[in-house]
Amino acid sequence: MKISAMIFILTVIPFSWGWGKDEYDFKLIYQWKQIEYKFHSEEQRSEAIQNGTFDIGKIEPIDAQYTFNEYTDEERIFVVTPRLRKTGTPAAIGVIINETRDGNPVIEPYPSWSWHLEPEKCKYHRIVSLFRVWWDECDRLWISDIGVIGGDFICPPQILVFDLKTDKLLHKYEIPYDQHNNVSWFISPMAEVESYDNQCENTWLYLADPNDSKLLVYSLKQDTSWSIQDKSFEPDPEYYNYTIDGDSFSYADGIITVALSPASDGLEYRKLYYHAMSNNKESWVYVKDLKNRDNFEIPYEATELFHTYKDRRDQQSITEGIDRDGYVYFSLLIDVLLVKWDPNTPYRKENWEIINDDYERMQFPSGLKVLPRKGNKRQEVLWVFAAAYQRFEAGTLFGNRTNFRLFAVDL
Repeated sequence: MKISAMIFILTVIPFSWGWGKDEYDFKLIYQWKQIEYKFHSEEQRSEAIQNGTFDIGKIEPIDAQYTFNEYTDEERIFVVTPRLRKTGTPAAIGVIINETRDGNPVIEPYPSWSWHLEPEKCKYHRIVSLFRVWWDECDRLWISDIGVIGGDFICPPQILVFDLKTDKLLHKYEIPYDQHNNVSWFISPMAEVESYDNQCENTWLYLADPNDSKLLVYSLKQDTSWSIQDKSFEPDPEYYNYTIDGDSFSYADGIITVALSPASDGLEYRKLYYHAMSNNKESWVYVKDLKNRDNFEIPYEATELFHTYKDRRDQQSITEGIDRDGYVYFSLLIDVLLVKWDPNTPYRKENWEIINDDYERMQFPSGLKVLPRKGNKRQEVLWVFAAAYQRFEAGTLFGNRTNFRLFAVDL
């Protein structure tokens, strides 16, 4: 699949904000007015519309994941569509194919339709719902299925690992009940590959849970997990309310995003950066401490391991990512800005470089990832999925305007 691009020009950066460059040439890769899936036939699509399993107005994509295969030269983009309503979303993740319908890129359910049908039956091979997805260095796709449809827990949450060379399931792990209690939504996975030995079995997965303000740590090698609680994961009531482009909603979301510092930091000093969605703080923890389960036998008793920056944002943020040089990229939801920050400087506005201020097209960037460039892994690309989620909450997700966009920019 060849990915087409459309270029737009950045607007002038306000002087009051740090310093800015004009080199961040964001390219529009895909855009949708509404989400369309690849059905087996027109009859199947019509039937899905009639029985309510496919309702365009109820579908809100949240994340996108670019991948490439360096041996076959294949590029793919996955799109995540969580089941936010009780009906209407027929598949939770799919791949963009070379088709459009009414101008909307068509998504083919991944790995096949069978994984998404009748989710309430909790079959072994199932994908119920997810919010974000992660592609690691070993060409594996990590899916954290929260098992929730329309706010109701349907099936046990699970971690799925797919081999992107074959699209076959490599591993499945159901999260123990005492670590989720039908409350947690482990929505933001990020994998850390410690070693390529033994088919990359020495891999860790970190999962943010905004619903119950927890962090889940999973070891693939040990095939076990543990949940962690700390005050720095929690929301702040002062930041429960959101208004973006005139649409308002309220969320009391805790820790929502995690990002690893560069592998060059070494296992001893590598950090996991994180923040809650509904607060104004930025924090970090050494990953070596997260890997020691004994540190967290008693909830909230390992406060000395978690570090929060002294200064604060003046608004909420949903996503962040880190490049190979250690620079942090994150969103400012209300002002609709993407910024870059050197974590060796204080966490202050004057140290944030605005890299995008496209108020109309970059609303609610719920997916943000720094990924290697195809053909040259030493170069990186920042991928951003703008979901305009406030329209979904406010009921203004109209099909007569563009709602969802995927951007990419060279770093």
